[in-house]
This record gives sequence, structure tokens and C-alpha cells, in this order.
Amino acid sequence: MLQLISLVMVIYSYFLIQSSIPKLPRLIPTHFNAAGVANGWGSPDTLWILLGAQALTTVVFLAVPYLGQRNPGAVHFGSRRLSSFPPAQRARVVSMLNDMAGYMSIVMNLFFVFMLLEIVRAAAQPIPHIHPVFPLVLMVGGTIAILFYYFGQFRRIAKGESDKEDPNNITT
Repeated sequence: MLQLISLVMVIYSYFLIQSSIPKLPRLIPTHFNAAGVANGWGSPDTLWILLGAQALTTVVFLAVPYLGQRNPGAVHFGSRRLSSFPPAQRARVVSMLNDMAGYMSIVMNLFFVFMLLEIVRAAAQPIPHIHPVFPLVLMVGGTIAILFYYFGQFRRIAKGESDKEDPNNITT
């Protein structure tokens, strides 16, 4: 379901750009300073670059769980690899990794959708500006919250594994 939400947001961005480009002026704001005031200008076609970046990040986030299933040694959780979890726990970790990647993809897609909407809105203003703090808080805050939550869950699973081990490393 999370993956579907991410894909819908990419499709929404496509239609937003497609419907907005004919209405935009010849030059639109493409860069904003820390106060949110436009300080760089470009063609409306640069919105397609944002869509490309959005699509690329979506593909990367949605591919990580599949990479973990196909090649568990390629996915790291801090100092541990997915391949270091026993098979029973690995299935649980891959499921959580899938959820984490889905939420990360949604946060990034929300960031891109917000930026596209803000750029289109700013292009119609006499003094173009965007909200300077909200996109940063959305992306950084959302990412940090998701990472802390899921890495805590991964650590809990790993500790559950070590709690069941014999302290003398003798397997029975």
C-alpha cells in the first residue's frame, strides 16, 4: 500500500507539471535562498528535472527491500548486514525494511510534491517566494523520525537474537 501511495504521488506530480506548464511564464523561479525568496530563474521545463529526481528516489526506496531479499549482504543496518540475521528474523527484518522504505519514499514524494506546488505558486507571484522552513522540516524531520524508529526496531530484533544465544557461544 505504501508503494502504491508513492507511485500515485509521482503520477500526481506528472499531471501537475503537465497541466501547469502551459500557464507558467517564460521564466520561473528555480532556486530560493534561505529566506524563501527566489534567486534563480529558469525554464518551466526544469520542473521535469524535479519529476525525474522524484521518480529516481521513489525507485531507489522501493528497490531496497527487493535488493535485501535478493542479496542480503548488500543491505546494512549500522554495523550489521541483513545477511547476519538468522533466516527467521531476516524475513521479519525484510518486512520492516519494506515498510521503512515505503514511509521514506512517501516523505520524499511529499517533499517533491510540495516543492512543485510551491514553485508553480511562486511563479505566479510578483515577488516569488516559498515557505523556507516547511520543506526542510518535512524532509529532514520525517527522515530522522523514520530512521530512529526503524533502526530501534532493527536493534530490538538483533538484541532478541543475542538474548537467545548461549553466553559461552555453545549452540545446542
